[in-house]
Amino acid sequence: MEHITESAREKVGQVLARVDKAKLSTGARSKSLLGLPVKRIVPQDLHSLLDYAGGATGLVAAYCANTVRARMVNTTLFTASTGVSLLTDYKLSLARIIPIEVHEAIDYAWGLSNVLSPFAFGYYRKDKVVSAIQIALGIGTIATSLITDYRAFSRSNGARSRVHRSERATRPHAKRRANKKK
Repeated sequence: MEHITESAREKVGQVLARVDKAKLSTGARSKSLLGLPVKRIVPQDLHSLLDYAGGATGLVAAYCANTVRARMVNTTLFTASTGVSLLTDYKLSLARIIPIEVHEAIDYAWGLSNVLSPFAFGYYRKDKVVSAIQIALGIGTIATSLITDYRAFSRSNGARSRVHRSERATRPHAKRRANKKK
């Protein structure tokens, strides 16, 4: 039994060492949403995991649904969430096609769709548990999106997004101008 404990501690140590070496997405901090004084505390990398977990929760809700409408809506929302996550410009995607700013807007729309769907499609009375799960998922998505610090992840080295590379390119030029004025 002691050998198993030693082995488990060693593996946990290895995983923690890898996490320490991994770099979180970097770049310019997210601007506040509509000027609201909301602090962005959730890292984008954690948010990307939550996106997949939210999609999976929608899939579970689809399988637990009693009505065809609830099943179809939750399957559609699962597909949309997973598809957008797989195509967003962050580490856990297959192709970085959707800019992170667009992903943020989609998160709000997806969360609102989850909240409103049980009422819009009329299954909130017949599928109360699925409706509650869906509404909680929608509110959670919106709340998490409000406090997520979205930073784009670069394909090349993970250091900065394309926008930030162009900003970096103009900095030496600005320094030269400042030096000429002196």
